[in-house]
Amino acid sequence: MNKKRLFAALLAGTMLTGLLAGCGEDTTGGDGSAAASSSGGEDQITIGFSLKTANNPFVVSVRNGAMKAAEENGVELQITDAQLDSQKQMTDVETFMQQKVDVILIDALDSSAILPTITDAYDQGFKIMTEDVRLNDAGDMITTHVGIDNKASGEMIAQYLVDKLKEEGKSNVIIFEGLPGAEATLSRAEGFHEVLDNDPAINILYAKNVGDQREEGMTEMDDMLQKFDNIDAVICCNDELALGAIASIEGAGREGIYVTGFDGNEDALQAVKDGRMLATIDHAPYSMGYLAVQSAVKIAKGEEVEPMTTMDVELVDASNVDEIIEKHAGEV
Repeated sequence: MNKKRLFAALLAGTMLTGLLAGCGEDTTGGDGSAAASSSGGEDQITIGFSLKTANNPFVVSVRNGAMKAAEENGVELQITDAQLDSQKQMTDVETFMQQKVDVILIDALDSSAILPTITDAYDQGFKIMTEDVRLNDAGDMITTHVGIDNKASGEMIAQYLVDKLKEEGKSNVIIFEGLPGAEATLSRAEGFHEVLDNDPAINILYAKNVGDQREEGMTEMDDMLQKFDNIDAVICCNDELALGAIASIEGAGREGIYVTGFDGNEDALQAVKDGRMLATIDHAPYSMGYLAVQSAVKIAKGEEVEPMTTMDVELVDASNVDEIIEKHAGEV
């Protein structure tokens, strides 16, 4: 294993450990699950939160925001890690049903695969809400959704990249799409293509669902650098793919290739600050996790909630990265 791949593997393990540690009196299972308990009696509200993965800095921030909201509201938050396995996510939700949680909160890995389990939960009378990834075919089964407009955000950063390339007379773009089956990935990619496909000045060299891990971005970029000698830019569906692409580009000694990310995780913001990443989208994951649990608490109490909470995003580049880093400095 070469040095950059060893670094990526060690980083992945560190992120997973960080996600599941530091939870006060939480208990952690061998499958990556965690339970955060607050003092309370039999009437204490319990929320089951199914994450698609714990091995991603964006999800770490979502989880931290969710834990903070649970602590402040005095509710019990059961968190599970599907480990990028749709079958495990279904089992995790079924476990929430057996535990008779008050609200099931889902960050779906595959928007279609989870639907039968969601239907079963709804038929049994469970309250269900989603975070980040929408379940478009679930209809009224979903009480509320907390997230961003992924398509519009994808268009925003794609247009930013196009404008930058045109300024310099460049045109050749590679698109790294994220997890197949996830609504957020599909919508971001749709936004990318809406801009890039319809601009005659842009030449798309390659577009593919790559995944969502840094190692995957690195491996795919290694292949791209061998296949193409005229790459001007890489637009990625998340920051981890972008950071992996950057590691590959730097390792190969290639220069002049712009890379954009999406999410605004800590490493990506630092990469923008250092001039290694052109831009990213500040998805505010901590706030999204916090708001999702706040909404779940309202649902559990029988209070009215809006069917959709669409959070604002910001495009982050060298001009505002210090401001964005400062904004998130207190999120732990």
